[in-house]
Amino acid sequence: MHNHAAVLEWAINCLAAKGYFLKDSPQVLLETPWSTLIRCSTTKGDVYLKQMPATISLEAQIIQLLREQFHASVPVVIASNEKQHCFLMESGGQSLRQYLKTTFNPALLYESIKQYTSVQRSTEHHECSFFELDVPDWRLDKLPELYDHLMNQEDFLKEESLTDNELDRLRQLSPQFLAQCSSLAQYEIPSTLVQYDFNTNNILIDPKTKKLSFIDLGEIVIAHPFFSLHTFFYQASIHHGVTEFDPLYNQLQDVCFENWLNFMAKDQLLAAFMLAKKLWPIYSALCTYRLMINVDIVAFKQHYAEQPYKLAAHLRGYLAAS
Repeated sequence: MHNHAAVLEWAINCLAAKGYFLKDSPQVLLETPWSTLIRCSTTKGDVYLKQMPATISLEAQIIQLLREQFHASVPVVIASNEKQHCFLMESGGQSLRQYLKTTFNPALLYESIKQYTSVQRSTEHHECSFFELDVPDWRLDKLPELYDHLMNQEDFLKEESLTDNELDRLRQLSPQFLAQCSSLAQYEIPSTLVQYDFNTNNILIDPKTKKLSFIDLGEIVIAHPFFSLHTFFYQASIHHGVTEFDPLYNQLQDVCFENWLNFMAKDQLLAAFMLAKKLWPIYSALCTYRLMINVDIVAFKQHYAEQPYKLAAHLRGYLAAS
């Protein structure tokens, strides 16, 4: 995705046709194996051009579905190009992570979770709308099969540094994983949209209005809603110092449950939340595996050269907890 000429030509022509004219040369902001993000400064404000690999290029369709059917706070898509797997979107402000590092305000973390879980609940019982776009089905009854499939990728997993002993133990844990999925399913919390990497870097804030927008939605799945909330906590511990021993952690956890309190009592939600936490390493491993097999694997490993074996780390996390 390093040859930007074709997509830039399309973007510039498309913008001009819609009355957006460039003020400066486009600037590449991000170049990863799974996406390229280019900022175009125009007479109507900043516009972002995003391109993905063909196999994971659903983001524009997902954004439009969320905006039109579920009234979610997501970017405005100006235009999309399915042949070149790219789209143009309006700016939604700056990264919430950057904003919080300058002006830390827990209320913005609360609001992020409230709005995100509200979007999740709005997607309950609308799985088919997402499946029609080829969004993966990772509902609890499907996860054990996905687990077993991953465990059968022996050569791939060994290249990820897993040993024969670790692989044997993971295969032996298949019945346990199935039982844990069944236990979580008994709470009957409906499946929803689940964002692979829900964190403050994938939330934009308009510094003037404080409006929040959710981005990086191309790899969503339909799964248990609490998985992405555990991702949020994991990332908050790294980037905002919010640990389980911090009172803010418990306050954020309470906010996670607010949009489900009309569904069941808080103690039941907490029990389900903690059970989802046990499954979260496998969910994360499946997310990583999905990404790895859909991008240039050499480029992926080079990108994470300083943090190798991400997939193995998730699986070892499950082993350690078991």
